[in-house]
Amino acid sequence: MQTARPPGAPSLHPRRADQWHVTLCFIGHEVDAAAMPALLDAFADAATRIPPHVWSIERLAYWPQSGAVVALPHPCPTLQALCDAARDAVRRCGIVPAQATTRPHLTLAYLDKHLAAQTWLEHIDCSLDPLTVDGFELLFNPGGRYEALGAWPLRGAALPSPPQQPTLF
Repeated sequence: MQTARPPGAPSLHPRRADQWHVTLCFIGHEVDAAAMPALLDAFADAATRIPPHVWSIERLAYWPQSGAVVALPHPCPTLQALCDAARDAVRRCGIVPAQATTRPHLTLAYLDKHLAAQTWLEHIDCSLDPLTVDGFELLFNPGGRYEALGAWPLRGAALPSPPQQPTLF
């Protein structure tokens, strides 16, 4: 990204590699301590239903509302199922996520918020080796670093094939 950034483009603030993670669901900055045991159990249950898998980066995008520069995956039903399972687990515990995550993403950097489209990101080659997902964590950021509050290996069997609608005529 640094070398692809054109002269005069807004300043790019990359995330440190130790902060990289795929966001499945942004719960918020605080979780009711009473809900934490149920949340940990709900995530453990979700891990039993989702198999390990790989995903690859389709493209980079700039999200003006947050200023985030994110890596978005090629369509990956298993990664999306993990994202959906995390969101559902949170909601079953009576927690309303602070921000709905409808598409898993990896935040790589930040620009200023509310900028015009950053079309230079569209030209970055994202053809890297696939990334392996064999588990997930509940992360907490007390400031500048992430701490894992729980970790679960993925142990599910292959997801069922999506239903097919037969032609009527």
